[in-house]
Amino acid sequence: MKPDLFVDSNVSGHFAKPIRADYKTLIEWLLDEGCLAVCQSLIQEYHAAVQGSTVPTTLVAIVHRLQRDGRLRQFSKKELQAFPLPKHVRRRLRSNRADHDFIKVVMRSDRKLALSKDRKLAQDINDFPGFDARCEDAPSKLPYRMIP
Repeated sequence: MKPDLFVDSNVSGHFAKPIRADYKTLIEWLLDEGCLAVCQSLIQEYHAAVQGSTVPTTLVAIVHRLQRDGRLRQFSKKELQAFPLPKHVRRRLRSNRADHDFIKVVMRSDRKLALSKDRKLAQDINDFPGFDARCEDAPSKLPYRMIP
């Protein structure tokens, strides 16, 4: 089991200029031992969020490093399509339709941990039926350093 974590692009500003101690700790963990769970559309959002920044702690730079080190868990479109959302589940989701792939990434990841400031996405992940997933708005609220 990889120590993976899903990080939404809406927290990317905390990576480019990490002022808060909990983000500094998260970045160190990612660079040393962590694994990101992503999909192609999320990586595109990371690129859009940093817009050419050369800061070495942006999510784009971290994705590059993790990919090089073999610690990036990138789910393909085919893998995400293999995780269908039943109609009764889709109707209950509050997040944007574009975020539904992100829910699938979290549910397919090993540890089902997510970091996002999007309250609707967080609620969908936390309340997803049949899974014990957790989404929080700050790294200090997640047990990402603990390996089950």
